[in-house]
Amino acid sequence: MKKISKENFKKNNIVYIIPTLVLVIVASLTVGFSAFTTSLMVNDIALTVRVQKDIRVTNTGIVGASSEGSSFWEDYNVNSIKSSVNLPNSNSTITYQVEITNFGNVEMGIADITGLPSNLTYTVDSNTYTMKDPICDDDDSTKCKLGAIKKINITIGYDTNGYNSNNTEYQFELNFDFKRLFTISYDGFSTTAGLPTTILEDESKSITFTSANGIPNSVLVTGATESYTSPTLTLSNTLDNITVYKKHTITYVLNGGTQASGQITEIASVETYTLLNPTKDDGTFSGWYEEEDFSGTHISTLTNVQSDITLYAKWTTYDYAIDEGEFDGTANSVINTGIKLYSAENVNRNFRIAFTIDSYNSDYDTASNVSASAPPTILSSMVETGSPYSGFVFRVAPNKDVTYNNIKINDSHVKSFNGYYDLSSGLDVEIVRENGALYTKINSNIYNKVLEYESDIDTFDVPLTIGGNINSQGNFDRFFDGQLSNITVEFYEGSIVNNYSYTEIKTDHSYQLNGTIIFDGTNYIDTGLNLFSPANINKDFDISLTIDEIGTNASQATLINAKDESQNNSWPGFAYRLNSGIKFDLTARWPGQSNGSGIDNNPLPRTVTITRRSGVVYYSYSGSATTKLIATPASSLNNEFKPNLTFGSSLDASGEPFRYFVGIVTNINVQLYDS
Repeated sequence: MKKISKENFKKNNIVYIIPTLVLVIVASLTVGFSAFTTSLMVNDIALTVRVQKDIRVTNTGIVGASSEGSSFWEDYNVNSIKSSVNLPNSNSTITYQVEITNFGNVEMGIADITGLPSNLTYTVDSNTYTMKDPICDDDDSTKCKLGAIKKINITIGYDTNGYNSNNTEYQFELNFDFKRLFTISYDGFSTTAGLPTTILEDESKSITFTSANGIPNSVLVTGATESYTSPTLTLSNTLDNITVYKKHTITYVLNGGTQASGQITEIASVETYTLLNPTKDDGTFSGWYEEEDFSGTHISTLTNVQSDITLYAKWTTYDYAIDEGEFDGTANSVINTGIKLYSAENVNRNFRIAFTIDSYNSDYDTASNVSASAPPTILSSMVETGSPYSGFVFRVAPNKDVTYNNIKINDSHVKSFNGYYDLSSGLDVEIVRENGALYTKINSNIYNKVLEYESDIDTFDVPLTIGGNINSQGNFDRFFDGQLSNITVEFYEGSIVNNYSYTEIKTDHSYQLNGTIIFDGTNYIDTGLNLFSPANINKDFDISLTIDEIGTNASQATLINAKDESQNNSWPGFAYRLNSGIKFDLTARWPGQSNGSGIDNNPLPRTVTITRRSGVVYYSYSGSATTKLIATPASSLNNEFKPNLTFGSSLDASGEPFRYFVGIVTNINVQLYDS
């Protein structure tokens, strides 16, 4: 036998002893940690990291047998138990107790149990569990998650005609299909007695409502796919807690009107719906009311409806209506409606005036007190000259096939809305006063807000006239020559102005457009302000706007213009116009001076500011440094300078717009200072 030295013995055995010790230590730590974590998760689940969905089979064993049924062995996995059994007689059975622990933070149930041979069947002891119910703790039935432990007894035996005396031993793996359990809630029903309150993930379930529940005409379901054929609701594709809302019936009493297309007739409590307005040939809709006598508040939106509801339509009939009006440019065709919109009785009432301009004869008769300085009036609620000045006039602008209106308030200042429109193809017009604000709507579905009335507005008894206005002597003048149709005037309650695009207000020293205006290549804005006239040449001014989008434009399309394009080398003023792409040039020239220019190629949206201080014009773009453009000495001013400041176009020699701009602009502000 080979002799081994003590040194070699120590050396060789160290090679084996050290790894062996490491393995023993690791195994001990693993077993200990496993036991620790199992105990921790089951007995002190609040201290663990909780997962949403974690349920497992944690033990199994035999608790009963009959007719000589026996088990050779049994085992379990996360979601199954395995066993080998002998069932020697047709009525032999064996009963397993399966322990299930829910470690997760959601309630779970058993959807199905599979895996038996086709001739065997299982029975779950109803005293221990009912299939598809929540798995709750045996000691605390309210604890159905986070460590709930449930012991379920399952008996295995032969199916009908499943016994075969030549084959009585079987091995199987019984698989548990655990599914998340969701709640079913109900809203709007008389009672929920007899209705199921839980459903498993992906389960399909039919619910039949009874007269005691209150059989709905239709339902709204959240959390699952539904199919409803009264009185049975079928739920499927369940992935969340479910709420079944009974839809309540909406009954509309139209009182002679015609219902709007698309108006809903049912609504659930969780839904919000903006009611549509019906129409009526001889009146204006004044709101939906729950009270038949309209004694309550009108309703525009339905929300949190808890029962069937009846809504009554209120109508305001026209105070004045005429299908057609022929106006021949004389006093004989002027219509005095007799309606005093600004009387003490009516000054705080809402009104709506609507009409269509079918034609207009621009060759008006100057002998009939109509001229460029006294343009023809289509509609007026004020005395054109003299006091009082409160009211409005809607008239044709001088030398143009366009219309505009002028609002005068309290003898102090004029606020104008200038909208230029082609009269050759007809024009639909609305003028509305609602809750202290005046709006216009011209060939559009959106109102433009002209102004908010001041609280101390004057009252007066001047009647509304059509086709001319009343002068300070009480006579008709400024006659309109053309045809109007569908003229209606009415007072109303409630609201008809659902939205408006922008507010446009003009005074003799300022112009404001708060909101968004779309320049489409055919429209422009005349502010009425002449920045370089002899009266204004020494005044400071501020101009600002934001460019949001630039469309497809022709060469030199002009966004801001304050100069006369026709005066060649005697250009007084400046123009901000498109060069190419999104690049603009700002150019200016005065008699005897060279051009001053600036190039703006900043990204959109772009804020543009142009100012004049002590005769010097400055500009800046999108917060850039302020740059001097050119001085504007009053001594070199061409006194024949005519153009007003315009947005969206230049003006040619005859004052007509050209070089239209295409794009979207917001928040135009112009202020002219006396000092």
